[in-house]
Amino acid sequence: MDDAWNTVSDAVDNAKGMYWDGCHKIYLAMDDEQATVQEEYGYEYYEPNLDLLKYWFDQSCWLKFVQAVSYNKEDPNAGYVSLIPQFAFEEDEGYHDIDD
Repeated sequence: MDDAWNTVSDAVDNAKGMYWDGCHKIYLAMDDEQATVQEEYGYEYYEPNLDLLKYWFDQSCWLKFVQAVSYNKEDPNAGYVSLIPQFAFEEDEGYHDIDD
């Protein structure tokens, strides 16, 4: 878990903005173009801050993830990098498959 947060910390240090949907999607805009895109999607801008991001993560539902997003003209979907993918801490959080 510490390795994941170290990676997130490095990304926060280089991010142009931080965005949360209030439920489970946490994005770090890594360039000005993506900061604009996130705001066009309706996300509110926040100054990059690791403590705030960790708070959001703790408050998020179990589908939570953190992604860094950079502009990619050829393939906009290629700009997304999972820093903490969904279910990354599943065992740490006590989540189980529905069949368990």
